[in-house]
Amino acid sequence: MKNSHLEQLVLESREDQQKLNDLLEAYKPFIASCVQKLSGKYMRYGSDDELSVGMMAFVQAVKAYKPLYGEFLSYAGKVIRNKVIDYYRGQKRHTAKVVSLRLEPEEMDETIDQQASLASYDEERFRQDRVLEIQSLKEILAGYGIRLSELENVSPKSKQTKQICSQVIQVIIRSPGMKDETLQSGNLPLVQIEKELNVKRKKFERHRKYIIAVLLIKTGDYPYLAEYVKGM
Repeated sequence: MKNSHLEQLVLESREDQQKLNDLLEAYKPFIASCVQKLSGKYMRYGSDDELSVGMMAFVQAVKAYKPLYGEFLSYAGKVIRNKVIDYYRGQKRHTAKVVSLRLEPEEMDETIDQQASLASYDEERFRQDRVLEIQSLKEILAGYGIRLSELENVSPKSKQTKQICSQVIQVIIRSPGMKDETLQSGNLPLVQIEKELNVKRKKFERHRKYIIAVLLIKTGDYPYLAEYVKGM
């Protein structure tokens, strides 16, 4: 399928269960490929739980996808990776409980070694996912004429200005209409924000690029980057 056709089909599948089922069936090989890259082994549907996790993640990606996120498969791949990593994290926590309750000393040594390997594996995957998130955000920001490297310079410096920008972001997020307008146009709805917050636009307008970037992170699929903007 061509990307433009695929993205349109994804949007249609949100409201049509049959189209969603057909899309899921057609992209089972893609889902398996994403999962197998993480696991490092061949997997089969009906036998490996990770593939079920991947399928659910694919459906989640369909439900959450927006054209401004870029190519759907790139976005879906990231969602699948995150969900499978969360699954492995959960398995690791479960294994840790078993170690403390049931294993003999010699078995415990072997399991601890396995856990250490998994921890190293997790850290590398988390690093890769952080890099992917940054790259994805960089590409989307470019569509708004914003360079990632300039965000530090356009960020608010004073505590008061930071609070105002935070309020602006929250106002936009709370209003689906304002959020869609902002993300589609790349411009802030200045009149509505002024009215809602009773604050002059000169207090926040010059921080438009910063506000757009934080808005994308908070409303997109950026679990790692979201940690840096929790207070906004």
